[in-house]
Amino acid sequence: MKFSVIENAHDNQNAKRELRAQIISAYSGVIRLYAFVRFKIIHLRFLEEIEQYLPNAGTILDLGCGFGLFSLYMAACQPNARVIGLDINARRLQIARNAAEKLGIGNISFQQHDLRDWRPDQTIAGAYALDIFHHLPVESGDRLLNDLFVHLEPGGRFLLKDIDTLPRGMLWFTYGLDALMSPRDDFHYRSAGAWQRQLAASGFTPIYTHYLWDLLPYPHILLICDKPRLDADERGHLHRAQVQV
Repeated sequence: MKFSVIENAHDNQNAKRELRAQIISAYSGVIRLYAFVRFKIIHLRFLEEIEQYLPNAGTILDLGCGFGLFSLYMAACQPNARVIGLDINARRLQIARNAAEKLGIGNISFQQHDLRDWRPDQTIAGAYALDIFHHLPVESGDRLLNDLFVHLEPGGRFLLKDIDTLPRGMLWFTYGLDALMSPRDDFHYRSAGAWQRQLAASGFTPIYTHYLWDLLPYPHILLICDKPRLDADERGHLHRAQVQV
């Protein structure tokens, strides 16, 4: 059954708060508790800031979607877009699919991929990654950034929400929580400057840096990265190449 609040979630802030509550209630047991905690760490204000930068239509990738909490939120708030959540864990993805069905959110799907070696195979309007890249080896993360840039439409956008290395006290707090939640992972934190340099090397421009300050001591950072639009000469060249093919 489709929850009526979803129909108003794009514009109505109260509906967004209710949407968050309904997404949490779509899970059960310990996963519901996990969903509650995740929405506390990346809370509604952060999600609204991230959502405003996403395309209103086209295909949007959620990289490392886990149980699908934020995929569901973004799909409900962007009803003209198609959200695809990617994750390595088949069990989590099935739980996400069940939640989407329960909520009646139809513009969403989930696919199993390992982001360490996955490569996009379609053109996308946008993508976002919420605290995922520091779980990837640097080489794999850099390759993924390059591939995302190639497959973004001109004028497309990639949002990277991750962790800065300063202040150090905040970084150590984040490391402690990461080690508790993902004890088998290695962590590859980068400074804001290092993220900016790699994103620029991948081709993104402009790149805007937005610090997300919180009551909890996390060094949140959001990088808003655009793929330049084609000028008239480039569009003509691309059209001639497509005709020849």
